[in-house]
Amino acid sequence: DDADWDIALKSQLQNFANRTRTLSNNGRNESLWITSETVTHSPYGDDWDLLYLGSCANPPAPDNSPTFPGEAGQAHWVFPVNGGMSCLYGYAINARSARTLMGWLLDVRDPTDFAVSSYCGHFRCIAVWPELIGTHKPAGPQTKDSSIQSTDGGGFREKGVTRNVVHSAILDMLARFGPTELNGSV
Repeated sequence: DDADWDIALKSQLQNFANRTRTLSNNGRNESLWITSETVTHSPYGDDWDLLYLGSCANPPAPDNSPTFPGEAGQAHWVFPVNGGMSCLYGYAINARSARTLMGWLLDVRDPTDFAVSSYCGHFRCIAVWPELIGTHKPAGPQTKDSSIQSTDGGGFREKGVTRNVVHSAILDMLARFGPTELNGSV
């Protein structure tokens, strides 16, 4: 899959960091609010194991989840998760948790995205929805959309799309340079 993000990703990550820093999942699927004055070593705070920046199946956010504004009035929810996720378009893991996750993945036979979701059932994971990093579906035959799923009858997409991204970086790049300059064909 081709990952894509909004051209405003830097400011979205700053807003996400502000909300993540104030939200801490204490491992019992409860929210614990800490003050913005709390000193942390990471812009995202210190009390998390994995951050889901892009996923194709996010569970609904709890009613009391903090939000931040996105592009064109789109609101993003930030909330703790304990499973139920799929796809890994974008994620972050801290150094403390990397070793644990690698050991976890060595012992699981599920596809990686489901195994990571299962990991989140035991560790502190935080998600954002709509996602900050999504999957881009290019213009052209829809049979090329996925290497693991087949599309019945194919179909043709006139214009590329990225789900939940207002100003796609890929579409912006194509508009600036055109597809022929990018892939070297005429």
